[in-house]
Amino acid sequence: MLGHRKILASLQEIIKNDNVGHAYIFEGPDGIGRRETALSFAAMLMCEREQAPCGECKSCRLFAEGSNPDFQEIYSADKSISVDDIRNVLRGLVIRPLYSRYKIIIINDADSMTVQAQNALLKSLEEPPPYVVFILTVQSGAAVTPTVKSRCQRILFEKLRDEEIMQILEERYGRRKPEWDFIVSYSDGVVGTALELVESPGYLETRDEVIRAADQLLKPGDSDVFKIYELFEKNNDRTEFMLRIMLLFFRDIIIYNQTSNYNILINSDKKDMIIENAGAKLSAMLKCINAVWSAKRSLEYNANFQLAIEVMLMKIKDSYVY
Repeated sequence: MLGHRKILASLQEIIKNDNVGHAYIFEGPDGIGRRETALSFAAMLMCEREQAPCGECKSCRLFAEGSNPDFQEIYSADKSISVDDIRNVLRGLVIRPLYSRYKIIIINDADSMTVQAQNALLKSLEEPPPYVVFILTVQSGAAVTPTVKSRCQRILFEKLRDEEIMQILEERYGRRKPEWDFIVSYSDGVVGTALELVESPGYLETRDEVIRAADQLLKPGDSDVFKIYELFEKNNDRTEFMLRIMLLFFRDIIIYNQTSNYNILINSDKKDMIIENAGAKLSAMLKCINAVWSAKRSLEYNANFQLAIEVMLMKIKDSYVY
């Protein structure tokens, strides 16, 4: 929550001033902390004491145990939230809260609600019981109908600064590690991405293998394209991550080629390898980047995995970098 203290403070002020709205939209990219903030807001609203959340009253204890009847959370199933999912929640709104002043409904990924589901929700947003608070978390408000949006207060979650993410990593995991510079840059302001990478060392091992493979493809002489394909096949659940690593590696080579400044590299812990490729032709590096983007687009359209990856690798190998 470190990166969203201002949002939490404003929510606390809303409660203190008895100015709680009936519906909120928490908007921001996946991993930014929307759900965590929504849960914190819910805990503050349902606490029975003035200094909320106290963690000691019955409402707080039940909430911590996941059994507070005044709280309900909806998740998308099969990538969407159906009209039946919403109707099931709305039926329970006639029951007043048992332990707190409010009954809280969090709808996660509300931008995945079908139009019918949003229409079903609309009546409760227009004429809500005075004790109900809806919190809708979305990546983008563009997928929410204007009528639903107009009845919610929007809270925008902005990406965190690199220093804020590094601070969170240091407070959670201790002394800074060399690979954290890459993790912070790669996360692009989304702390959830940074935490996932730190807690999943397999991703960093895969990254090292991908960068070594990309480096090998750039070198003159023979490199076994089909052996490198096996790396992608072995980690096909991380394909998007691997393709992005290749793009960032080629990006860093171009950046260093044009600026000779290794302080602005994303893969700064791989600067020796990047500097070694600094003599690469700009036009050839752009071909490499185009090859990766082409493979990424093909896979998004359900192209044959092996064909898309092998064509990409051969294009990179045949780009005549030097």
